[in-house]
Amino acid sequence: MLKQSNLLKQFQLWMESKGYSKTTKSNYPSTIADYSSSLLRISAWEGLTLEQIKDSISDLHQQYTTGIHSCRGKMRSRSIRCSISAFHKFLIETQAA
Repeated sequence: MLKQSNLLKQFQLWMESKGYSKTTKSNYPSTIADYSSSLLRISAWEGLTLEQIKDSISDLHQQYTTGIHSCRGKMRSRSIRCSISAFHKFLIETQAA
């Protein structure tokens, strides 16, 4: 569980460094919180930890953007698809994949 929390925290810090919004102008949670919760939702659907998602990110990214789970990828104003894409990009850029 500590690794999952650490990986999620690294992802959140990466998003912040890339200019993703932490809060709205009204001080409500914004993109970083939305993508984090969406990624955790994927984790629950798949029954995988974030470490396990990291290990199979290429397959999962494809499944949630154009593959068998693309319907789920369009849920919640596309935040599911955007979060898996951002996580994929994070893993590539930080070479954590």
